Amino acid sequence: MFFGGLPVRNFFKIYSRRLVLPTMTLIFAVFITGCATGTDNLFADFARPKADARPFVRWWWNGGRVNETEILRELDVMQAAGIGGVEINTIGMPESATEESMDAHPALDWLGDKWTHMVSVAADGARARGMTADLIVGSGWPFGGRFLSIHEQTQRVLLIKREIIGPRTLDLSLDELAQGAGAGRPARNEESISKRELAMVRMVPADRFEGEFQAGQDLTPAQVTERIRVEVPPGRHAIYAVFRDWGFTHVKLGAPGADGPVVNHFNAVATKKYLDHMAAKLSPALGGRLGNKLRALFIDSLELDHANWTDDVYAEFRKRRGYDLAPYLPFVLDNDLPDATSGFYETTRRARHDFAKTLVELFEERFIATFVKFCEEHGVLARVQAYGRETHPLHGGMQVHLPEGETWLQHNESSQKTIRIDSTTVNKYVSSAAHLSGKARVSFEAMTNAVPVFRETLANFKEGMDVSLLAGLNHPVIHGFNYTPPDAGFPGWVRFGCYLNDRTPWWPAFKRFSDYAARIGTVLRASAARAEVAILAPMADEWARFGRLYQPFPEVRFPWYQYSMASVVQNVGYGSDFVSERILQAARFAEGRINFGPQSYALLVVQDAESLELATVTALLNYARAGGRILFVGQVPSHAPGLGRDLQQDANVVELVRQIQTLGGPRVRVVAAPAEADGLQGLVAWAQAMLPASGVAPPAVIDAAVPHFSQIHHESAAGDVFFFANTDTQRTVSMNVTFPAIKGNPWRWDPETGARQPYPAATARALPISLQPQQSLLLVFQKDAAARPDPAGFAYPQAGEPANLHTVATLTAPWQVSFRPANSGVPFARAMPALVDLSLQADPALSAFAGSVTYTQGFTVANAEPLVLDLGEVNSVSQVSVNGKDLGTQWYGAHRYNISSAVRVGKNVVTITVYTVLANMMKAQKTDKSAQRWAFWFKPIPTGLVGPVTLARPAPL
Repeated sequence: MFFGGLPVRNFFKIYSRRLVLPTMTLIFAVFITGCATGTDNLFADFARPKADARPFVRWWWNGGRVNETEILRELDVMQAAGIGGVEINTIGMPESATEESMDAHPALDWLGDKWTHMVSVAADGARARGMTADLIVGSGWPFGGRFLSIHEQTQRVLLIKREIIGPRTLDLSLDELAQGAGAGRPARNEESISKRELAMVRMVPADRFEGEFQAGQDLTPAQVTERIRVEVPPGRHAIYAVFRDWGFTHVKLGAPGADGPVVNHFNAVATKKYLDHMAAKLSPALGGRLGNKLRALFIDSLELDHANWTDDVYAEFRKRRGYDLAPYLPFVLDNDLPDATSGFYETTRRARHDFAKTLVELFEERFIATFVKFCEEHGVLARVQAYGRETHPLHGGMQVHLPEGETWLQHNESSQKTIRIDSTTVNKYVSSAAHLSGKARVSFEAMTNAVPVFRETLANFKEGMDVSLLAGLNHPVIHGFNYTPPDAGFPGWVRFGCYLNDRTPWWPAFKRFSDYAARIGTVLRASAARAEVAILAPMADEWARFGRLYQPFPEVRFPWYQYSMASVVQNVGYGSDFVSERILQAARFAEGRINFGPQSYALLVVQDAESLELATVTALLNYARAGGRILFVGQVPSHAPGLGRDLQQDANVVELVRQIQTLGGPRVRVVAAPAEADGLQGLVAWAQAMLPASGVAPPAVIDAAVPHFSQIHHESAAGDVFFFANTDTQRTVSMNVTFPAIKGNPWRWDPETGARQPYPAATARALPISLQPQQSLLLVFQKDAAARPDPAGFAYPQAGEPANLHTVATLTAPWQVSFRPANSGVPFARAMPALVDLSLQADPALSAFAGSVTYTQGFTVANAEPLVLDLGEVNSVSQVSVNGKDLGTQWYGAHRYNISSAVRVGKNVVTITVYTVLANMMKAQKTDKSAQRWAFWFKPIPTGLVGPVTLARPAPL
């Protein structure tokens, strides 16, 4: 039995020693410490989170134009905002930067003495401030360099296909052939190719595709010259030409000194050469060892532009798969072949699976394992976005020390006002990898922003954080903080990412978000994720049909519900993880459960798998014998994947599946797949019907599941932990949730204030939960019932409670409004008879405004009673004071304030300050290249306080 190309015993011998056992030892130590100290220690860390629990930022060192003074100034800005660490990420200079802005800031060559000194300055500066420093490998992505020899550069084979009707003579130069003129796919335009050669030419009669597989006529010349001549017989034929390229893609956006061809990630020697080159240049500046000053080395997303080859692919393929790849290679590369039924297509799909599997194995062994070993030798952790199209999205994350996912801010085509949050498809795979291998910290490239720059709000951050937490991620690395000195102008140098710095209008409220993220992350990292449902996607069928798909944005979702099923399982009250065939083959089965590492599952959901490896089906039979529950969705497996296997395996798979169904009885069910036409709500309904019928009860029984209300469940020394979130930006959700098997007393831990209170209205383990738009609830079933409640603060309503507001009055009198423009602009004031969207006003001082807007008005109260101030529509962040008393800040969701403690009978004065986004100001800067680079295209963004502003009386619960 093999795991990652290694026998299972060797996998555990190697990777348990390197990764799992140290991590499990840490988890065990944390658990024992937690048990000894009880709930209060975890709560103390929650209330006052440590720096390494706080959000990190990707720190773009634009163009390498950095200096010591500015590095330390920016670190001070970050620390004051509650940022706990930096990922130093040297990148090419933004094209929009002006010569004048760069004159006083010379570029430092990557790995040059001045640049390595600045890395040391930044790492020392971070440590002095209690912060953490990571460093990206290379500059730009993927990493590479001019010093790489031809065979150390990335390689690919690509197909040019032409349909041709004979008889005729085809006489072409290799350049003409490579252009793919006529039918078929044209070659991609590349910036340069170090070397190209013709690897293979085949001709196949068109009618042969409907029969059994035939490799066609090999027309590859023994001696490749500048031209190729082919005699085409009568009829329709397909000409398949395979070219092999070296150095076909170069580093994107590399800083000076970091450009050149991308390294061959399927070549361990080339990978090690690159890493050693970097370490030799950098280590002396860090005291002789990378780990002296850095926590981790980071590898960004693996965007290798379809790299799929290395020098020994043929030999490795034969060794691993047992047959020669060459006769099948042209057809394996042909993604235009229909998913039809014939011997030819079936054989091609099986060979395509084998090719994909071989490349994945080579990548994991030669790149990921090489990088992990290198990091261990240099005393740093390997932090990797271990996915792309080169590796299994689950296994890559299991190999590295710090697996990482990513969540994006995308332009919302349906609404100019809002930004669409995309917790990418890979995130649940990344968190599952962490859960299975016992890793507590699961970071994510947070709020990745390559389009709606200057439009992002802290409400977007809240939504992005919550959907990421629900996907199992728990530590944001925000994209990003652009290194831009004040004398570079405003907005300055903006390579990518959210515009994070102290010149962003809503920056004074950023610490609200960093506190929120740090407190929830603290609890989730100090506890163990729990899941009842293991999900097996049909990865072998996916590879056979489509090859290796790109994560986190796969070209195809196969089946359509593959990624969504994990989230809807959580919508209906269960926990979920993805597993794989490797995991199942190495798992232990007992008392109806699948046990692997620290995780244990009571139900396996197999998603529309047509093929499974014989070893996997054998494992499922053992699971059934141990009382396991299996839900086959859509179909049962009918054959083994791949071409290089014993033909008897297909029959064996069918027979073993029959035995599984017979042995499992009602515990093994085959159910219809959910209908794509029913959408996400239909998938939720499907899960709510199918999962309980499998005989596994959820820890949280949700009475009316909807897609925008979800939960995760952890276990801690303090007690069971549930995080609930309403991710909808408009709708409130209210329902009853029952916790039949959970012990302890439910307490609401408030991640915004660090306070805690017993949860109200809890009877018979059933809790009414009502969450306003974007509101969340951290619920801890404390073992210690005598814990002292902390003050509730001024938020209204409290998390989990319904609003129950009765409007008393609407503030309609004229408003006195003062404006303080961003970037220390000249303040001004206006009297406004009514609240309006500033972006729609004719006055350009208003329509192009960005900064803080303060609205003031008086109101009269006839008698003393509890009052809530509801601001209605607010665009970005609000801050409220009544009669001079600060009542706090609201940075997401409904902007409601409990003003009871500040209101007096008679006359009162309310002051509302709104902190805007920069979008409209940047859009108006028509001559500023940095502003226009990101802001020229969108319509005006709604701005300011629109209201209506009302006084309301809270009704009894």
